[in-house]
Amino acid sequence: MNNILTIAGSDTISGGGLQADLRTFQEYGMNGLNVLTCIATLSDTQMIQVDAVQEELLNEQLNQITTYLPQLNAIKLGMLGTVDNAVTIARFLARLREDIPVIIDPVLALKESPLTLELDAVTVFQEQLLPLATIVTPNLREAELLSGMTNIASVDDMKQAAANIFNFGAKQVVIKGGARIPGSQAVDVFYDGSTYRELVVSKLPTNTTNGAGCTFASAIACGLAKGLPAEQAVADSKEFVYYAIKYGQPFSEDYGNVWQGGLAKHRKERALSHEPS
Repeated sequence: MNNILTIAGSDTISGGGLQADLRTFQEYGMNGLNVLTCIATLSDTQMIQVDAVQEELLNEQLNQITTYLPQLNAIKLGMLGTVDNAVTIARFLARLREDIPVIIDPVLALKESPLTLELDAVTVFQEQLLPLATIVTPNLREAELLSGMTNIASVDDMKQAAANIFNFGAKQVVIKGGARIPGSQAVDVFYDGSTYRELVVSKLPTNTTNGAGCTFASAIACGLAKGLPAEQAVADSKEFVYYAIKYGQPFSEDYGNVWQGGLAKHRKERALSHEPS
């Protein structure tokens, strides 16, 4: 069984964070491992509070991974908590075999709150983490921070941002359009340095999107661990997240979690009804 490591924060309500990562790994038949970077909690006003683990504890976790489970088939990065943690993780990744896929979900901005890491974190991502990334998957706000653009408002803007971010050393870039790009279609842009591909699905009339970004990056990690080409892994992940949102679990009228069992449920329902998937 393939081993996939997530280095990420804990989401107390479990829609995103390492909880989402581990559930995604299981849906793909992978063995999930985790290193905890921080704990994110949601207040009554839906503001995010982030408490980071100390650097010493982070190093102890990373050392255990390399000591007891040296065979890793992919690594997924999520919320890192602090700039110091980001630097520590960059050093850890640089010591590993170069053929291990590294998928970075650069959690610099959260859709649940106005939280943005200090600008020093952007520099660390640009100079130390992106050169180690097989694929990086920023949302629009994160793409603005990493690309230096001030307002990404169209698919053409997304393509320019992808090119800017690619120049920092990532092998492939996926800009997630989400709900902010106008129109009825949810468009993501994939770029590998030579070719752009638009990945398009219909927008869903639901707010069960907490954890969508974490799940997307984790599903890509699983695809790469299985040996899929990057573009195919991204396309498969787009479908996986679509059904995770469609069958998500609401907490209130305007907030809810994705559910990583959504694609399996969809396929089962199609099989029982004898309809093509």
